[in-house]
Amino acid sequence: MPGSGAPVYTTDDTSPFLFEPDPRVEVPEALVHDLWRHQRFETEDLATTEGTPITVFDPGRLNEDAGPDFANAHVRLGDMDWRGDIELHTRSGGWFEHEHHTDPRYNRVVLHVTLRADMWTGGLLRPDKSPLPELVLAPRLGAPLRSLLRAFHTRPDEDALPCAPRWDEVPEPLIRDWIATLATERLREKTHRLEANSDSSLETALHERLYAGLGYAKNDEPMSTLATRLPPALLRSLDTPREREALHFGVAGLLPAPGDLLEADRETADYAMALRDRFRRLQVRLDLPVMEETNWTFFRLRPNNFPPLRIAQAAAWYDDGHLLSEPPLPRLRSALHDDAPTEALRDALAATPPPFWQTHYHLTKPASEHDPSLGASRRDTLLINAVVPTLLLDADLRDDDSQARATREVIRSLPPSSDAVVRRFEDLGAEPQSAYEAQGLHHLYRAYCTEGRCLDCAIGQHLLDV
Repeated sequence: MPGSGAPVYTTDDTSPFLFEPDPRVEVPEALVHDLWRHQRFETEDLATTEGTPITVFDPGRLNEDAGPDFANAHVRLGDMDWRGDIELHTRSGGWFEHEHHTDPRYNRVVLHVTLRADMWTGGLLRPDKSPLPELVLAPRLGAPLRSLLRAFHTRPDEDALPCAPRWDEVPEPLIRDWIATLATERLREKTHRLEANSDSSLETALHERLYAGLGYAKNDEPMSTLATRLPPALLRSLDTPREREALHFGVAGLLPAPGDLLEADRETADYAMALRDRFRRLQVRLDLPVMEETNWTFFRLRPNNFPPLRIAQAAAWYDDGHLLSEPPLPRLRSALHDDAPTEALRDALAATPPPFWQTHYHLTKPASEHDPSLGASRRDTLLINAVVPTLLLDADLRDDDSQARATREVIRSLPPSSDAVVRRFEDLGAEPQSAYEAQGLHHLYRAYCTEGRCLDCAIGQHLLDV
């Protein structure tokens, strides 16, 4: 029986036959992703091309960035459980065409899934030269490919909100009150996640949340790792901004080797090599673990979000006069009492890297001139996700109700974000007026809509009672 309760694509649900794919039909890789994601194929007695039994416990999470197609899958091959990544192609040869056999990120692939077999089937190797188990889907499909493609292209939007067709039946005051309640709930959750109970641990938590916020969604995890390996006390103990920058890039694993600079201009090569030399001297004394370059994602990022520039901005927070050069909480508390607290907090988050970054996004090549300072929209995001939760927790720990009220006013004064979740509700007519309401919409979507908690949702309850 097909896995996960999802329907198999068929033209006749009573048909007991499986179909070989028509080799003349061009198949998008997205269809193979869909088949695997929902296990829309015959899953009984699965086996690799070598005959090893396969059991799929979790197909993994679809990865829309660089790297393997599905992350954190759980499969059993023979009598051994594996947790890792899954890579899919329409033919086995795609593994080599996309040069996965030379990319270290693909050493975590535990199973290769191909729609059709070809001359490479059963002979794939990971970058570390270990053999890669492989599954061919073609013999296990429940319909001809032309029917599968038609069903794939006409499938309903799986992400549509169940209440969307009746959203206009919900009174606006109810929606606003519910969104406000959820905004408070989301802020409370963010505050609890900091799990700090003193100024020193709260400072470290803020340091880590600020770094993660610079990484945005695609590099938040490696930026968090970097922050953990470079605690505030260590960074403040260094003598110069250049040493702090060298330590950041060295521990991040992003310092280019001399061979990477053969085609670089003189300014770029000199700057990168100077950082490399400084890090080598620091590493002799500190002996810090170095991250892999492959931890970082550049795929589908605008240059302003490239990891090297973001790391340079993080290092700049420790320059004299900047937020993290000293314990930051006194300055943040003071900003709350400014005549314009939101602007004062934005100013506190300012970070301007050295002039080198005015013409660089990488350490290997120049770019057109630009402003490398941390932008206003990114600072607003950091206020929402790092500073506001920190100040709320700080207020709780110090039993300071006035600070808590002032902090909540700050997030109500910030403009709403414009992202996929917010736009989904804007299309229904629920346009947020502030970052506070946008936080409520995010919590509604992630904690209720995607979890099927309609009975726990005030909007769902209203529609069910009508």
